[in-house]
Amino acid sequence: MSSHLFSGIAVLSCIILLLILLLRKLKQPYFIAYIASGILLGPQAFNVINKAEVISELGEIGIVLLLFTIGNEIDLNSLKRSISKPLVIGIVQVVLSFACMFAIGQYGGWTIPTIILTSFIISLRSSAIVFQYLSRTGEIKSQLGLITGGVLLIQDILVIPMILTLSFMSGTRISTLELGKVCIGGLLMLLFLRAAVTRKLFVMPMRKEIIADHDLQVFVGLSICFGMAGISNWFGLSPAFGAFIAGIIIGGDKSTHWLGKALVPFRVFLMAFFFVAVGLQLDIHFFIDNAITIVLIALSVLLINSLINTVLFKVTGNSWRDSLYGGALLAQIGEFSFVLMTQASALGLVGNYVYQVTLSVITLTMLLTSIWLTTIQKLIYRLPADKS
Repeated sequence: MSSHLFSGIAVLSCIILLLILLLRKLKQPYFIAYIASGILLGPQAFNVINKAEVISELGEIGIVLLLFTIGNEIDLNSLKRSISKPLVIGIVQVVLSFACMFAIGQYGGWTIPTIILTSFIISLRSSAIVFQYLSRTGEIKSQLGLITGGVLLIQDILVIPMILTLSFMSGTRISTLELGKVCIGGLLMLLFLRAAVTRKLFVMPMRKEIIADHDLQVFVGLSICFGMAGISNWFGLSPAFGAFIAGIIIGGDKSTHWLGKALVPFRVFLMAFFFVAVGLQLDIHFFIDNAITIVLIALSVLLINSLINTVLFKVTGNSWRDSLYGGALLAQIGEFSFVLMTQASALGLVGNYVYQVTLSVITLTMLLTSIWLTTIQKLIYRLPADKS
């Protein structure tokens, strides 16, 4: 690590701390501080940090740790009983997103690849933001929390065929071996998860020794987390997907309750880098010049996503209150949408203007999530109790 980057991280930590103290008083989520820090210290502002790729890689590690610890908190029996609803919501959501983008694209004269790409992007939610919010409110194990978490899991799985679709649209040739690895890896992961849900697969060895030794706890947790993430990545799947499944499987063993606490410092520190990297990549001058367009698109996306998810939650048997709340939780565009847009840009499917607009819209929907949730919650409280 260069001295310049080291100094940048030192300044970054101080800026984040100051912003967190401010957000704490305002009762706002801390990821806003991470994104704002990236914008302030990036090349578009004070240029303290200009190695966005390094920060981004550290951030990906944080996302892996987050999904591992969240998976560790999920109740396997409850997931088994409610997996059908998230499956339906997750798949139909992508179909409806495509229908909306197709209608808009036909009116705006978009090409089919642009319509497909935008439908993919708006159909993905932020696992980091939603899981953090549910954990903070204590709703991660509630019925709504399980359904929401299941939807996010389904979407993480769907990212793989989305990336393959972008490669096909660009004309990039994918070898039979690579395609076979992805298909086999996805099937094995799903079968492994199914087996974990139906029967207990994992029993922690050396329980007494591990429980009594904090160092062992940390490295056992890291080994399992990154081991599964590495296997998932080798198959061409998302590393976070593998870590999430590992967390779910290990969570079935009651002796592993210490895992979440042991890894919290690593998760918080490294996940912050992901959102910092988002801020670093944002062209603030472009954002200001196109502010009206970006804000209108972001608000439209929040509204469309909320409506789609509210309807799907209601159709699958939830009350209107839970449906509106679930729709608001899944209104923002997620971190994997950055991956898709970066991939599309590298493949030449979009130009710099579309790339920067999309990057700005994704960032803005994340920043507006807390305000959007507060607004929807005020609406919910005015509704009469729904006994359905």
